[in-house]
Amino acid sequence: MPFSPFVLALAAAVISFAAPPGASSVSITVQHGKIYQTAKAGDPTQGFLQIHNSGDADTLTAANCPLADTTSLVGPGHQPIINLAIPANSDVALAANGPHLQLTGTHFPIQFGAIIPCSLTFKSAGVISVFLFAVPAP
Repeated sequence: MPFSPFVLALAAAVISFAAPPGASSVSITVQHGKIYQTAKAGDPTQGFLQIHNSGDADTLTAANCPLADTTSLVGPGHQPIINLAIPANSDVALAANGPHLQLTGTHFPIQFGAIIPCSLTFKSAGVISVFLFAVPAP
């Protein structure tokens, strides 16, 4: 039974994109997180989430939440962080007492229960989308 041209083209595509032996494996997943609600537009806020890496080490290089003029990665004391290492086979928390997202110049008040889309950019894994759920600030 001859193969159809479609099956042959599909097989060629799969073979051409297969990873070579010994290629690195990065497998990043991000759990949806939380963001603190704000009283009015322009108020800064913070975002928190959990990153799970089940593969090789990677690096978080950027974050973007379109509801704000600026989304920055900061450490304790709001010190800017340019890159955040995500070690192999580990979990990294973006939390209030550690590295987290700092959003400035919010375009509207973030009300309790709002769902805010954001994206994280990793050196190897690329861009991963996530949602942050608005909760009251402590």
